Amino acid sequence: MVDKQPENVEDTMSAQPFVLEEQYIASKTGDMATCEDAIYIGPHFVAVIDGATSKIERRWHGETGGKMAAKIIAQTLEHMPYDASSEQAIEIITAAIQRFYVEHDALEQVTAEPVQRLIASAVIVSMFRGEVWFVGDCQCLLDDVHINPRKQVDMITAEARAMYLESELLRGVTLEELQQHDTGRAFIMPLLTRQSMFQNNPSAGIYDYTVIDGFPVPVEAIQVYHIPEETQTIVLASDGYPVLKPTLSESEEALEAILQEDPLLFREYKSTKGVQAGNISFDDRAYVRLRSATNASGI
Repeated sequence: MVDKQPENVEDTMSAQPFVLEEQYIASKTGDMATCEDAIYIGPHFVAVIDGATSKIERRWHGETGGKMAAKIIAQTLEHMPYDASSEQAIEIITAAIQRFYVEHDALEQVTAEPVQRLIASAVIVSMFRGEVWFVGDCQCLLDDVHINPRKQVDMITAEARAMYLESELLRGVTLEELQQHDTGRAFIMPLLTRQSMFQNNPSAGIYDYTVIDGFPVPVEAIQVYHIPEETQTIVLASDGYPVLKPTLSESEEALEAILQEDPLLFREYKSTKGVQAGNISFDDRAYVRLRSATNASGI
């Protein structure tokens, strides 16, 4: 989802404007109607939003919770005060999702059952503040500096799935059969469902992780990075790219190489899911590249 596609992503009050060089979004199924990632490009904010893969059958106006979360976040950024701080922005987005629950008479249920919530991660560039904000596990390149928050719970479940799939192969199950029915994913699904209890929950200790879900995000969990003045390129992406490169073509080539070598993503790059039969990737993916307006004449 792209709300705007301006030639220049600039704020006259910012000392460091950037121009849009590349953007791309794709669904893991090949059908954009199912894509839970989103891109927002506006004059004051640029964001890549990763709606969480739904673990339940519930739909909101026909949309999964992840897709609806991404849609609300993008719509809210459209009307966000240009000078909002990271804390203020996340509070405004959280309030928008909370209103959605109230309007749909769902607040009591989603409070009691976190897995029912609209859930997303996001990486947001504030042009005015010259900052990149992270809530959850989207990723970013500031020139050649890669910032890639990963959840402890995802690493645990990815390892558990990998171990289970290896045991399946030893039992004689083929890779082709596992792509048809990922028994490793089925094995970890109870954990994936239960882990929602840990989101935005500091009392969960090492299992605590951060998402945007319409409930308070601990201020200390919002990761804020200042964009150095000398920065020439900013790349934002969802975790549908196992390897993030400075250009879209390079990132796509790296993804394709991994999918060719390990389509189930349980060896070279361990994930909680692989490429299902009939799909084109293991996850939805979104990519945005910005270049400093002072060096926008060429790549």
